[in-house]
Amino acid sequence: MPLPSAVLTSAVSDPASGLDRSQARLLRANDDVATALIDLCAGTLVRVSHGAVLREARLTENIPAGHKFAVRALGAGLRIRKYGEFIGRTTRAVPAGAWVHVHNLVTTARHEGAHERAWYESAETARVAAVLGTVRCHVGESPVFDAENNRLYWIDVRGTPAIHTLALDDGREQSWPLSEDIGSIVLAGPGRLLAGLRSGFAFFDCGTTTLRPMIDPEAALPGNRMNDGKCDAEGRFWCGSTNPETGTADGSLYVLDAQLRCRRVLDDLFTPNGMTWSVDGRTMYLADTRRGFIHAFPYDVTHGELGERRLFADLGAIPGGPDGATIDCEDFLWSAQFEAGCLIRYAPDGTMDRVLRLPVSRPTSCAFGGPDYRQLFVTTATRGLSEDDLRREPLAGRVLVLDVGVAGLPAASFSHDAPERGPT
Repeated sequence: MPLPSAVLTSAVSDPASGLDRSQARLLRANDDVATALIDLCAGTLVRVSHGAVLREARLTENIPAGHKFAVRALGAGLRIRKYGEFIGRTTRAVPAGAWVHVHNLVTTARHEGAHERAWYESAETARVAAVLGTVRCHVGESPVFDAENNRLYWIDVRGTPAIHTLALDDGREQSWPLSEDIGSIVLAGPGRLLAGLRSGFAFFDCGTTTLRPMIDPEAALPGNRMNDGKCDAEGRFWCGSTNPETGTADGSLYVLDAQLRCRRVLDDLFTPNGMTWSVDGRTMYLADTRRGFIHAFPYDVTHGELGERRLFADLGAIPGGPDGATIDCEDFLWSAQFEAGCLIRYAPDGTMDRVLRLPVSRPTSCAFGGPDYRQLFVTTATRGLSEDDLRREPLAGRVLVLDVGVAGLPAASFSHDAPERGPT
């Protein structure tokens, strides 16, 4: 929609920042788009802010008054936010400063029929059996049950990055603060964990509290960090990477094998999460949180190879996004729906089976453990919550223990049979 050249107002209310509040408005700090308040011409440098967040974009085309433009580059398939809420999914890549409208944005408001009944009619309140420990995480994640020692491990990803553990028999807690962001952990032998960090993969010795870096597959991408990860039945560590500060698909999926060989398997991911496998090991699940998709792949566990991806669940119409996940003994997938305050249980065909409402809005992941694997441990976050929100959600950031009426399965540990080597 071309616009005639216009003389723009020069009423600058904040000379120090260059903000012209008569031009455009950013409605929430985490919005991907701003709204033009007047007709704006291509080439105009627009600065908008909300609180401490300042966005700057030079317009690539004319923007009509009342319409949206991207305040940063947006990758194809991204669910974008306005008013802090998802308003649709991009159909192609959108550069910063470009008009965002029906030609590059499709609504995601329509629910799939397979989800409608469970989401609206069959939701239930989760039975919180206990709250573990005293730690309140910024972004709790990656719960791992150590059956041999009856112990739970989990992490705090960012803000206050750390590895936490609690003995389930006597409640003793330990925490190991880290100097960098961490995305996931798996068991890797007695008293040892394998971690995905901002700087790549490293072994952590719980006895000596030493971190031994192994390999950084994205050393040339300092904005990226390793994210969620889990081991397959043969002990390979599958882990994704992400750059949470961009709106582009900068993440990849890697696999680290027993010989510490690292291979990139997929790219073009925003926030890879929720890796887990069907009971028979022949299907691998992978969520891309910011796209709102869960995918399923045929999986060759012998060779560690993925088949052709298929869409397992489209969560575009559901608040929040699919995060960490696990499988129960009946082959149903449990997924934490971050920012939607619930866990969702999916049948093997992708149909929503149950929706468990939680007393927190930001569940991040879940793992079965405890006696006969009949407890579901749920990590949660406080990131993005206001002081009022935190008062309304006193359990945010804590580890919840749920009784969901079904058992889970032991998590696989990393299998390592090669001599350890230093960073490469």
